[in-house]
Amino acid sequence: MESPTSTASRPDFYDFIDRMRRPAAADLFRSIKSFLVSFSFLESNAEEDGSKVQAFLAEMESAIRDHPLWTNATSQEIDHALEGLEKYVMTKLFDRTFGTSTEDAVTDMEISEKIGLLQQFVMPHHLDIPKVLHNEASWLLAVKELQKINSFKAPREKLLCIMSCCQVINNLLLNISMSNDRTLSGADEFLPILIYITIKANPPQLHSNLKFVQLFRRETKLISEVEYYLTNLISAKMFIIDVNARSLSMEESEFQNHMESAKTSYSSVCC
Repeated sequence: MESPTSTASRPDFYDFIDRMRRPAAADLFRSIKSFLVSFSFLESNAEEDGSKVQAFLAEMESAIRDHPLWTNATSQEIDHALEGLEKYVMTKLFDRTFGTSTEDAVTDMEISEKIGLLQQFVMPHHLDIPKVLHNEASWLLAVKELQKINSFKAPREKLLCIMSCCQVINNLLLNISMSNDRTLSGADEFLPILIYITIKANPPQLHSNLKFVQLFRRETKLISEVEYYLTNLISAKMFIIDVNARSLSMEESEFQNHMESAKTSYSSVCC
């Protein structure tokens, strides 16, 4: 399982920077610098910014493939260069593109506060997680992986935090399936655990982090397993936003009592 801090995740970036320092890369460097400068003159709009970045990365992919510095390069070497490019560009544009709107800030705060309330009373059985799937050690590891998401600025590294968290859950399900001769039921078992992990973790700026990854991670990389895990975390976020008595297998009166009690406790801690 690759971590954002592992040595495997760093060479792409440093090799890219090294090549950009070579005289032969002057034309590429000018293109990158021009693109970054142009952003400072544009009015901030997340969706439009995402489209511009995606278009630029696609344009640069063609330029890199045809560039003398990557003559006879393998597909993997080209991909490494593009990973380095994405990290360089998005690190430079991070303050301009991450959680910049008032709406996003409000949504982040509302989700965090909602999770703060749910943390005080939601238990695995409320999400219909069977006892055979309970594993506090694995859940804690998944929580810690998800909580790392705000430690990074590059979309790929944020996504790796999500992937690491989800892979811990998936490995848990596979191990339990093999040891108990149990048939897995896919998202029916995976998503409730991910929701519970998300509540336990209360990852900072969850909405903004998911939006950032969706908009600025290279579109060609948001496929297959990656897309599945990202989609599930988005579903977990939406579950939390829309949570009600029925979704937690509770009577309405019980849910309201829990929420009111949690609000009282939350207010006394926060204020």
